[in-house]
Amino acid sequence: MKEYAFNGIKKAYGKKEILRGVTLCAETGSFVGILGLNGAGKTTLLNILGNVDRNFEGEISLRGSDVAYMRTGMVFPEWRRVKELLAFYDRFYKFDRAKAESMLERTSIRKNARLRALSAGMQRQLNFICNFCVDSQVLLLDEPLTNLDLLFRGVIVDSLIERALEERVILVATHEIKEFENLFTHVTVLKDGMLGPLTDVELLRGQGKSVEEFYGESVQ
Repeated sequence: MKEYAFNGIKKAYGKKEILRGVTLCAETGSFVGILGLNGAGKTTLLNILGNVDRNFEGEISLRGSDVAYMRTGMVFPEWRRVKELLAFYDRFYKFDRAKAESMLERTSIRKNARLRALSAGMQRQLNFICNFCVDSQVLLLDEPLTNLDLLFRGVIVDSLIERALEERVILVATHEIKEFENLFTHVTVLKDGMLGPLTDVELLRGQGKSVEEFYGESVQ
């Protein structure tokens, strides 16, 4: 069983410490929820893990093309077309373009549309589809359900169920705990710049406790 790990991740803005030695080790096949209040540093952590922010201290076992990262916003030039974004992923990643185009057919997004013409929800759909269809060892998702209607939320959850059966690690930073309750294999809480213990969700259930209850107790 392979592992994905990061160790001693530190990040500060001036004198303000955001991450203070964050460490985690997850086995392939894990679906890990990184939970925390707004401003806890979840996006900062994922930006580091996703190779967006390279100004930090610490070690990460996998980076680059081994990691696909759905950020909270699109970074591709807004005047480009959807089909050009697909071509970009096809060129620079191990990308299942046929699957991506099949998933796009379940949306109202047209391949010839410019990114600036897409609603916030459409951009989130496209962002998820592109990163989901990358054959990566690690999939990072930052609040993947934000600005999405109920129908596509279901598409995302169903897609993640499918991918959770594969030998990958999925890390989700989210406050949508109920939506992912049955997907999480493990959860951890980011608080005061530190990650709590990686907690097995099956153990929580054995204690008669939901992830939401666990989270509520952890952030008090």
